[in-house]
Amino acid sequence: MRRPSVGTARNVWVAGFTLAAVLQGVFGRRFARGTTWGRNAGWQREITVWNVGTLVTAAGPAGLGPEADRAQVRGFAVLSTLFGLNHLAAAVRAPRSGSNWFGAGLNAIGITVGVAALAAPRPGVRAPDRR
Repeated sequence: MRRPSVGTARNVWVAGFTLAAVLQGVFGRRFARGTTWGRNAGWQREITVWNVGTLVTAAGPAGLGPEADRAQVRGFAVLSTLFGLNHLAAAVRAPRSGSNWFGAGLNAIGITVGVAALAAPRPGVRAPDRR
């Protein structure tokens, strides 16, 4: 099986940050109904702002090559692990909280793609001789 590149993994997270910004910014009330946390307009705006800021920050190193992508993917993997665990804990406490399951699942996808990309051999780096 071919592993995703770090650029592909980075783009998966960019799509996720975009989706989160839209969900919280445009569909915040609807999304909140499916969480254990409920609606909090102030915090949901903060989440939207955070995601937009992350998108702007991600755009800066875009195109600088795989090492820049790799650095971003490492950071995004940490974020998704923490966000995913937060959503999963809320979903386990309230199994009918579909938005929490959705958040946990999307973060799990990001982590899976990111870890697979980080585990792939780096292009141009020779594997150690195992003789």
